[in-house]
Amino acid sequence: MNAKNVPRLLLAGLGLAWAGSACAGQSLEQVRYALYKDPSADVGADLRALAERGDLAAKQLLGDVLAGSDAASRPQIIRLYQEAFADGHGQIPALASLARLLDRTPNLQRRYQAWMRQALTRYPNDLDPRSTSTSLEVFLVYPQLFAGNRAAELLALYEQSCLLYCRPELFHAVVAERQGDRVGAERWYQQAARIDPRAVDRYYRFLGAQQDNAFLAFARRLEPEMASLPVEIVQRIGALVDNIHAVTRAELDAEREQRLGDAMGPKVEPTPEQKARDQANDKLRADGIAEAQRWLDHAVARGYLPALVSKANFMISNPTEHNAEQTQALIAQVRAKEPTRAKALEASFYMVNNWLTLDPEKALGLIDELIDAHYPEAQLLLGDLYSKGGLDQPDQERALRIWQQQAEQGSTAAWYRMATVHLRGRAVCHDPVKAYTYARIALDLGETRARGLLRRLDKTLPKDDIARALAARGDLLKEASL
Repeated sequence: MNAKNVPRLLLAGLGLAWAGSACAGQSLEQVRYALYKDPSADVGADLRALAERGDLAAKQLLGDVLAGSDAASRPQIIRLYQEAFADGHGQIPALASLARLLDRTPNLQRRYQAWMRQALTRYPNDLDPRSTSTSLEVFLVYPQLFAGNRAAELLALYEQSCLLYCRPELFHAVVAERQGDRVGAERWYQQAARIDPRAVDRYYRFLGAQQDNAFLAFARRLEPEMASLPVEIVQRIGALVDNIHAVTRAELDAEREQRLGDAMGPKVEPTPEQKARDQANDKLRADGIAEAQRWLDHAVARGYLPALVSKANFMISNPTEHNAEQTQALIAQVRAKEPTRAKALEASFYMVNNWLTLDPEKALGLIDELIDAHYPEAQLLLGDLYSKGGLDQPDQERALRIWQQQAEQGSTAAWYRMATVHLRGRAVCHDPVKAYTYARIALDLGETRARGLLRRLDKTLPKDDIARALAARGDLLKEASL
């Protein structure tokens, strides 16, 4: 071989290798770097290719990406985590990712408890910092699987070995709660709620019977610290505050509806006392909305995508209090970060009857594009369009058929939509027992908005009807394998 041709041949070989690598997609390290630069980077195809070749770390990361974007069904994500864990011979942290996913879905927690119990026996729970932190993540979701002082022992090891990004506060809170130390648990929960988004909801549940008033008091004390809190915490607190006030609004609505129902017949002017009560309730409603929006607006100002989406949805749902121009400007901010999510918001935007921008045909065109792109909530939007009568007269039956199909595939939002239609619908759709059934399933699957609807029905439905609804819920969950 001519020596002067060697560099050229080497370069040609490197070029072929580079071309082969380019065809194969990004490596796992390149994917991780892309996500580091942009957490919403489109890396799904690269991760799927790596996962199909048996890369267990890629399977775990693909599960994390899908869990964060709601782009796949929960069973699919769970399967990825289980495969990545590989019965304790693969990615041990995949068990922690699975625990975090199950933490958001109470019904799935029960379904996978036996599997998680077995998984804990497949690796040394305290071999190194990675296995110890994984075990503690499982403890947060399944504390009953850790006997005696085992969780406290693991926590001590975690604090001794953790060097970077150490967050023991939530672990301390749950350990203290399990030990019956409610004073210590509350102190740790309040510390954890300032740094760990998961602690916000957990602290709320810990507060028990007085949780609404107690959490609102905590949020009000925390409000002056809003600017120093992580934006995820601000968003989570705002969402929970809004949910609490939504429950109050639902109770006020139920009370007013019951009073009006009792006054059927000739129109009777409300008494001064009733007028005063209605005015007080209206102020309570407005103050609650304003309190939640202060948190949400702060997260919006910091450009946090979930807050931008939540705010846009709130404006679309309350068109008399907002205008189309403001909403379009917010959707434009979402489009710059996640175009597909913005397209879904636009579809909802063009269904708003109160604005001159109403354009059902344009909404349908956007929905068709989302369906072609396999956007997970596209069918839900199509159901919304039929339910609202955007293309003709309202077709609740067609909307329900669409949502039923999505519900059977695990969509929590579909269960909630069906509950709402059966509560507020007319004629054949009006069925409060079904509304209770579907709302309870939605709550079991992690849809916190269903709390308000259930609280409202608890005040109006007879106990026998609630019992029938709960029995039907159990049957439907078994049929759908949720």
